[in-house]
Amino acid sequence: MSCSVEEPTMTTAEKRAKARAVHVGFCCKCKTKNSTIIIRYAEYCDSCFLIALDSKFRTALRNARPYRVVAPENVMLAFSGGSSSRSLIHLFDVFHSLPAEVVSNKQQPKIYNDIHVCHIDESCLFEQDSVDSTLHTTLEQAREIATGYKYPFHGVRIEDIYDPAWTDSRCFDGLAALITSLPKDQLAITGQAPELLSHILPLATPTSGTLKTEGSVKLSQQDKIDRLKALLAVCTTLTARETILQHFRSSLLVQLAKRAKCTTLALGDSATRMAVQIIGLTAIGRGYSLPHETSLLSDWVQDCKVIRPLKDCLVKELDTYCRLNELQVIETHAAKLDWTVRTRGEIKSIQRLTEEFITGLDKDFPSTVATVCRTVAKLTPPEVNYDNRCPLCLGPVQEGVQQWKERITVFTAPSSTSDSKVEETLQDTDGCCSANGAACCGGGGGSNTSSSCMPVAQNGRAAATSLSFSSLLCYGCLTNLRDLDLAAMGSKNADEPSSFDLPPYVAEAILKRSGYSSLEDYAERTTLTSAGTKDPQESLREQIQEFLIASDDDDDEGDD
Repeated sequence: MSCSVEEPTMTTAEKRAKARAVHVGFCCKCKTKNSTIIIRYAEYCDSCFLIALDSKFRTALRNARPYRVVAPENVMLAFSGGSSSRSLIHLFDVFHSLPAEVVSNKQQPKIYNDIHVCHIDESCLFEQDSVDSTLHTTLEQAREIATGYKYPFHGVRIEDIYDPAWTDSRCFDGLAALITSLPKDQLAITGQAPELLSHILPLATPTSGTLKTEGSVKLSQQDKIDRLKALLAVCTTLTARETILQHFRSSLLVQLAKRAKCTTLALGDSATRMAVQIIGLTAIGRGYSLPHETSLLSDWVQDCKVIRPLKDCLVKELDTYCRLNELQVIETHAAKLDWTVRTRGEIKSIQRLTEEFITGLDKDFPSTVATVCRTVAKLTPPEVNYDNRCPLCLGPVQEGVQQWKERITVFTAPSSTSDSKVEETLQDTDGCCSANGAACCGGGGGSNTSSSCMPVAQNGRAAATSLSFSSLLCYGCLTNLRDLDLAAMGSKNADEPSSFDLPPYVAEAILKRSGYSSLEDYAERTTLTSAGTKDPQESLREQIQEFLIASDDDDDEGDD
């Protein structure tokens, strides 16, 4: 051989595939049939491919839960309508379709007892030009597929996130309206992002657009859709809309599993989707909760474990599995929010860009997905603390998130012109934070003249009605809020109402994190403080004030 001609190099995957195959074009397992499927340089025939994929699923399922169990548990299968979740249902059916002699063997009981299927209908967010959301619903298609396996079916619509029944208490009639800590006339001239607060408001009042049943007021279906679309419209980027919608999906799936008394929730996330999520979640600041959102087994949800048995299967493998078994999928099953962004050019979210990057890279480097997933599998999940959850995503919250974000964020310093405008505004209103003086931050429309512009901590009514929101969020949700339209939110001085209403489950989580036991407790304390009566906690603190030991910070202030 000539010295100028270099010998072609082979990748590790190509060398392994060449060593496994007897002849090119034959199955690497049975080595007798012609290959029809190529996965990562490995060639399979149809029958061997089905056996190999079923073996992957069984291995992952047993790693998530030991095979020998005392009492089988109930499992809820999340079915979106795609090929991954469709394969999940069929693989669970094959796994539990054991021979009679195995079923009667008490030494090998089933891992799961009852299998349930749930589905979230997102047809209200489909593009109106292409399909009529009132006629095209995915609930009936999903119900038909689940009925074919004789599994109990549980369906819910995405707009039902505004229903009080889909909360932990199942009867929380309240919404969380976001407001800014600065008046509307100062948002454009200040250099620092305002802190977001929340008002817990009643869900609805008996009007023509609401329904009243058994003494409680419920929103109509169209009103729920309008509130959901209004919430997504406040988000200025496609990434923020997709992220908030994903939080709503997760909350509904957990509630569906708990309602059916299922202790395990199985998701059909494939290895390709996991790799896309790993890069995408890291890009939007959700690295702290990454182990919980991508692991095989996650115990972050209280009283319900989340498993991902297909995390080692590529999306190409699952598509092929559906084709070979002739499994029916729902063509249009997930809401794509591209049509909500009105622009001439093409708008892509971080999730879409990451998906194109991973799939494009995986064509030339088939080990990309596996490498990304194995790298994240080495991460250690944070300790489980169910009392310290993010109200929006219900995920873990790292300590000192807001302070750390303020230290690393570069704010635009206000100019001298902006400073003079702020001073002129305060002088014109005699120190009041409102531009017209009619709706003060603490006066409630100018009725309280004794303490109209005092800080929140000194104003009893403002402290009771305005609850902190930014300080309760995780870093990912706090970063996602920067893409909200502040002009659509209400302000602390109540000059304009807020059009950013979060669902009841968020309002319930805010009250729990703020120390309120229920909505009635929050309303009672608000009534006491507005009437001039002191808060019971404040009264108790005054009684034991002389017995409290001063902190180091208080001593330093006294020395100064």
